[in-house]
Amino acid sequence: MHQDYRGFVITGKASLSGFRENYFDEVINTIEDEKFVNRSRSQDGGKGFTRNRKITFKHLITLLTQGLSRSLQRELNSFYQRLQGTDFSIQHVTKGAFSRSRSKLKPEAFSELNQVGLRSFYKNAPWRSFNGFRLLAIDGSTAVLPNHESITEQFGTVCFGPYADSPRSVARISVLYDVLNLTVLDGQMGSYTQSERDLARNHFTQVVAGKDLVIFDRGYPSLELMSDMQSRGIEYVLRIQEKWWLEARQMIADGIKDKQVTFRLPVSKKDQHEKNKKDRHTIKCRLVCVPLPDGGSEVLCTSITDEKVLPYDCFSELYHYRWNVEEGYKLFKSRLQLEAFSGKTALAVRQDFYAKLFTMTTTAVMLFPIEEKLKKEAETQERKHPHKVNRTNALSMIKENITKVFISKIVRPVLQAIDKVLKATTEIVRPNRKFKRKKIKKKPPSMNYKQL
Repeated sequence: MHQDYRGFVITGKASLSGFRENYFDEVINTIEDEKFVNRSRSQDGGKGFTRNRKITFKHLITLLTQGLSRSLQRELNSFYQRLQGTDFSIQHVTKGAFSRSRSKLKPEAFSELNQVGLRSFYKNAPWRSFNGFRLLAIDGSTAVLPNHESITEQFGTVCFGPYADSPRSVARISVLYDVLNLTVLDGQMGSYTQSERDLARNHFTQVVAGKDLVIFDRGYPSLELMSDMQSRGIEYVLRIQEKWWLEARQMIADGIKDKQVTFRLPVSKKDQHEKNKKDRHTIKCRLVCVPLPDGGSEVLCTSITDEKVLPYDCFSELYHYRWNVEEGYKLFKSRLQLEAFSGKTALAVRQDFYAKLFTMTTTAVMLFPIEEKLKKEAETQERKHPHKVNRTNALSMIKENITKVFISKIVRPVLQAIDKVLKATTEIVRPNRKFKRKKIKKKPPSMNYKQL
């Protein structure tokens, strides 16, 4: 047994790659479980998935997990061509049959599969931690939705444009992301009028008090949210804006790097007072001022007041890890094309949302041993720059091979083949590269003109 520099204790039972087969075995067993099938049937599903149809329950789960970014009929033809091992893509099922089949499936089925996989990963894998904590981040974004009456009913519309005359349905989304192991622990989807803080509170059921450390960016800090996390025993690190917080301005003006403070909830927040009686509506936390490369500084607020648990020198590295959730959104929205929904209904949108989160977790689990080997090679071999896995390429290989894994149950050969390809196509990590962010609002993909 030894302890690495990240604080994680690796035991002799932890295998660097064997856990992946356990992950897929447990996911496949869940998909084949009749109780899971019954739980996954929507209220309007009737006796769905009980008859011997061309599109089985397992086929439907696999199709949505691999993603349907092209036209439905082309995706269906390609899927059944791979499944049947034929030389030509011949129509086996129609897109109408697929739409009827998916109407019987709850979107939460993919959330349950994601949780099954996560339990297997954190139980069997030598996962990474930071000073003994599982390092998580919560961040939000938006997604432009198709124009459909069910979408309007569930998500409403928002008027955009200079004259507010362009109504559009937009969802506010939020993810709970493991920034070291790159898995998605939870996803939330709500209307545009919901705040990111409200969606963040919905993630708290997946946070383990005392063992997880949650990072937030500048848009989240509020006394109510901090009080809520304190009452739940959730440890956190938030970046606070100096212009909004008097204590942060005074700290920078006085040149203080690290101090403990106590905030008090305003009297107007009576509901929060009642909820947190045992804490006497006070919030004890610690402010840390971290210098930035451009000469400025950022102020972080954490619930961990013990300097032995989180020394001052670790905060710059700790908060830097939050950027991985931004990279996760890039994969989610750009590479997996979240807004290129495979259907126009609210049910189809939610299915795609949770299925793609499950795909991200599966990809992270599959890549974990390769990434760890590359890190060890960078420490022992003489290379000018370290290397990393091309995650876009990995997502593509998941899409191509998930049929063999979920349906044909060919797990080990597929993992070995993917490992071989990804190890040979790594990318160079060039340190200290910085580019100015271009905040350009991109137009969502067309629902009528899909890619070939």
